[in-house]
Formats: sequence, structure tokens, C-alpha cells
Amino acid sequence: MTEHSTATGYAEAELVIKKSRFIGKLWHVETEQEAKEIIEANKKECWDATHNCYAMVIGKQREFMRMSDDGEPQGTAGVPMLEALKMSGLTDVLAIVTRYFGGVLLGAGGLVRAYTKSVSEAVAAAGKVRRSPALVFSMELPYTLWGRAEAVISGEGFAIGGVEYSDVVKVCVTVPKGREGRFLKTMSELSAGAVVPRKAGEQYIETKII
Repeated sequence: MTEHSTATGYAEAELVIKKSRFIGKLWHVETEQEAKEIIEANKKECWDATHNCYAMVIGKQREFMRMSDDGEPQGTAGVPMLEALKMSGLTDVLAIVTRYFGGVLLGAGGLVRAYTKSVSEAVAAAGKVRRSPALVFSMELPYTLWGRAEAVISGEGFAIGGVEYSDVVKVCVTVPKGREGRFLKTMSELSAGAVVPRKAGEQYIETKII
């Protein structure tokens, strides 16, 4: 698991440049197949558009990238769109810019600027999160320890997940990777070694990017 930043959902921004409409759209996607399905659906929805250009960056280490000029002069749409995504620092995202030609030619430089700005503004409009890897621990502890344990866990900034009350308190705690040693030591000291958290899985902690 690798720390990365991504969009939380769909965002859109529209520009009008010399009578041409550029509608920049941004999606969060997990796979190339998901991106392809969105691209096809967008083509059907915007069938009357002059161009539907796209760029995508997928993979926690941004290892998969694709782009298309969709009939615009080579290098004037897909490449600048991809560069705008790369500059944003986001991954697992798909950008589509739908263009309705307004009758005035923009030239290569004008197209590059228009497609770059369309993606940049869609990115700016999107909700964004930083996803950091974390470990999930499960543990059981007596009711006599639970009040103090809850306060200490929260005070350390660890996230308490599901809590089940039976003859003992069963709880899951999410701990950022790299801080598991601190968590295990804290629980050992609190319980004099009686409570032994067990690793139950891994997940991402999401932090909103403002």
C-alpha cells in the first residue's frame, strides 16, 4: 500500500474560448476498464460534440497512463490533459474534455492552453483526499480497562472502529503505518501485557485536501 492522492467523485468545469465550449470533467476510477466504460458512456451522451478527448492516470504509483486527442491535431489535447493530471499530483483519475467547436480556429498553442485549463479547472472543482496506508488491529479487553484505553487510543490519534460489548469489549483500531510500534507499546503498558492486539487487515486513511 502506497500513500497517494485522488479525487473523491465527479467534478466539472466549463470554459468558452472564442465561441468554442470546453467542458472539463473529472472522475475517480480504480481500473482501466472502469475508465473505458465512462469514456464510452460519455461519447454516447455527448454524441453531438466535435471532440471528446481524454487522459487517465491509474495506479497507486501512477504506473498506468493513457490519453487520446480524439481527432484534434496530434499533441494538442491528450498530452496537455495528461500533463495537467500529472501536475495535480492525483492518481486513479480520468479526465474528459468535451469540445463543441464554435467556428473559430484556435491554433495549436490555443488548443494546448484550452485543454490544459479545462482539466486544471475540473481538478480545482473536485473534492480531493490523501489516502495513507494503515493497519487495522482487533483486540479484546475487560470493561475495567476500556474507559482508559478509549481515552488513550483517541488521544494518540488512532481511529476506533467497530466496538462490540459482550463479556469483554471487542474493538478494532486503525493505526497509520509506521506508528504500530507506538500503539502496541501503549496497549501493553496500559494493560500490563494482558491485552495483545492482533493485526486484522490493512486499509487507507483518507484526509481531505483543502
